[in-house]
Amino acid sequence: MRIFVAVLGIMLIAVPGSAAPIIWELGTSARAMALGGAFSAIADDEGALFYNPAGLALLSKVTVAMFYHRAFEVVHHIALTGTVRNWGVQLVQIDTGSIESTNEFGNPSGELTHYASQAGFVGAGFGIEDFSVGVRGKLSSDGTETHWGVDAGALARLGFVRVGLVAENLLGSAGLSLRLGTAFVMRFNPRMALTIALEVRDMLSRPELRLGLEASLNGVGLRVGYDSVAVSTGAGVQWNSLRLEWAYRMHPQLPASTIVTVAYLF
Repeated sequence: MRIFVAVLGIMLIAVPGSAAPIIWELGTSARAMALGGAFSAIADDEGALFYNPAGLALLSKVTVAMFYHRAFEVVHHIALTGTVRNWGVQLVQIDTGSIESTNEFGNPSGELTHYASQAGFVGAGFGIEDFSVGVRGKLSSDGTETHWGVDAGALARLGFVRVGLVAENLLGSAGLSLRLGTAFVMRFNPRMALTIALEVRDMLSRPELRLGLEASLNGVGLRVGYDSVAVSTGAGVQWNSLRLEWAYRMHPQLPASTIVTVAYLF
């Protein structure tokens, strides 16, 4: 029964109606997931590779990040990301481990079941002044099926307003999906800022609204978000070259999930 709950929970995170593999939809950033996934218009750290490759053009430092998501007390979701200005690469895996399955009556069957999937992402972004574009290739496999896709993104900064557009699966084995996001970044001084983010996902079939709010002061950030299914909260802190991010995603029917990102900036 636990394996069923785990896979069901993962599918509830994913965009409903999408034919894309689940691993392409889960997210790979504690900061972005704390903001409800409304990150395509922000995309100002290594999370740009996953959420909007156009943001890779905005990066100023080499970054290595490790991501861990303990989903629904069953699934291990891990990502390793490396980015430098204009370029990024990422490896992702989800794994349930060996779990005892159940029969039609809900009783232990004595048989072990296991689900695992791996994915790789490679992206590039290029910009001129306040406008940038990016492209990303992706490949995934769960041992029975292999999927591939090519995505494109654009990002514009107009004063305190940012607009991000991502076209997923322009080419590939899954259907085309569009995401449009807007972020309002209000800087009161160099150390204090407030960001409000809104994003509409799956615009061509079943639009979903995602919301995020981030307040930052002296390198410490507090966040809250909603991804159309559940509320998330989170926090982050940066000390010199080390950045720690944490998120906690609640769910109305399933166990809550804990998400952590550790990043080092060179």
